[in-house]
Amino acid sequence: MRFPRYRFFFVLLAALILLGNHAVFAQSGITYPPETEVLRGSVSIQGTATHPDFWKYELAAAPQGTENWFIITVSETPVVNGVLGEWDTRTVADGPYSIRLRVVRRDGNYDEYFVRNVTVSNAAPPPTPTPEETPTPTPTPTSKPPTATPVQLTPEIPTPTPAPSATPTAAAAPTGQDNGGEDAGGAGQTTSAILELLRQAKDSFFKGVFYVALAFLAVGVFFGVKNLLTWIYVRFFLR
Repeated sequence: MRFPRYRFFFVLLAALILLGNHAVFAQSGITYPPETEVLRGSVSIQGTATHPDFWKYELAAAPQGTENWFIITVSETPVVNGVLGEWDTRTVADGPYSIRLRVVRRDGNYDEYFVRNVTVSNAAPPPTPTPEETPTPTPTPTSKPPTATPVQLTPEIPTPTPAPSATPTAAAAPTGQDNGGEDAGGAGQTTSAILELLRQAKDSFFKGVFYVALAFLAVGVFFGVKNLLTWIYVRFFLR
């Protein structure tokens, strides 16, 4: 009665392997440039080219709407999230293009991935004419005739000289109010600093409680998985 249990184990293992291979295969494609991107000069085409039965990949481009593909690069080394090839767009005419990635397997079959409607634009834009500055006329000052100022003759009247009098001396004002303002400002700054320290201490405390709880949870998960695997081994393989 042990054979069905072993068969179940091998079927599960084969399913995991097939799912893993499918996940790697699904990653192939071009990530840069995206559609409608404008390209100038040398462009690094990025993406992923891989397969469980990988042989090589081909990177090609063609004018948009045609099948006149020309090879950019061919490589027998898989690439995962890296540079697939360098395309010098200065060697082709400006206009819209399509980019094709072909991942070839060892049996000769292949999968293709496309990025369409990217525009090559290497022609320099026409220079913008600089407007000429128009000189601003300087206004000419207008001279005005001098205005006659009337002069009034006032008879001189002798003014009596006042007798000298004693000038009172003002007492210096106390400065107690200014010192009180400075003391109040210092006390406010000290209170703000204490409140800031209390807030930081509270944040540190809650972070510590969170990390300790997370550590206990990880330990519990570890021992739970360990006990589950031990039970499966005893239940299906030791009987």
